[in-house]
Amino acid sequence: MKKGHIYTLLFMVALTGVLVFALAFAYEGLKPGIAGHARLRERRAVLDSLGLAQGLSDGEVDEAFERLVKPGELNGHEVYVYEEGGQTLGYAVPITGPGLWGSISGYLGVKGDLSGLLGLVFTSQNETPGLGGRIEEPQYKEQFRGVPVSAGSPLSYGDHGDYRVDAVTGATQTSKAVLSMVNRALDAVIFDKEAN
Repeated sequence: MKKGHIYTLLFMVALTGVLVFALAFAYEGLKPGIAGHARLRERRAVLDSLGLAQGLSDGEVDEAFERLVKPGELNGHEVYVYEEGGQTLGYAVPITGPGLWGSISGYLGVKGDLSGLLGLVFTSQNETPGLGGRIEEPQYKEQFRGVPVSAGSPLSYGDHGDYRVDAVTGATQTSKAVLSMVNRALDAVIFDKEAN
């Protein structure tokens, strides 16, 4: 005996209902874990931009963040402030800007006296894997640590005597986008011309 189209339709509707309910249940059950993981990832990025995340386990990230980092301001802009012993040792400045294929976001760490960079970390990017996506590689990010900065002196790629910053080979647009974001943060937040 053949079953008709009505049976097939009712079966599909019932199966869809069961699967939608299962997905919604799983999503609601996993939501706290997803939020906790996102918070941990963000905190690790802030600590890494300040040069503080090396070798920290997931459990140690929260403790270090709570002890060393507080939300604060730099020239009227919201940043994370790294303090120890009552002294400001650094700022983690949120950065964002357009890349080649989408938005790039992250944190730029700068010394408390605003004389140099502590680090550069990306929290999201949609660049081409193997090309622009290489901005996530330690070799690219680590070259920004220790780079001296000052008001009115934008960073550029190349050898500058006391430091060298190289672009990603084959990813000219992404490299330009990252440098533009860094210089915009230096100009608009760290050395805010309106605040000085």
